[in-house]
Amino acid sequence: MSRYGYGVTQALLKRLVGEVVTASAPDRIGLLDKLGSGLDDDTRQSLREILADELVATGLRPDDEPNDRGLLIESAIDWLGHQ
Repeated sequence: MSRYGYGVTQALLKRLVGEVVTASAPDRIGLLDKLGSGLDDDTRQSLREILADELVATGLRPDDEPNDRGLLIESAIDWLGHQ
């Protein structure tokens, strides 16, 4: 089992962050260059905010509980909090 649970790997989380930023905030794509090399607080917070917007847009069921995508986005938000 991976560190992030349920088969979620750091590589998967990085890919998800990249996909979300590219699709939702292409003007912020330069932030991705810092993934894996240590993030400053502002970069970390910016990426987490982009993911939070994506969580609200695509990651919730009608009862406002996370769907499978939402659970993955939540994992990425948590992961970024520790980068």
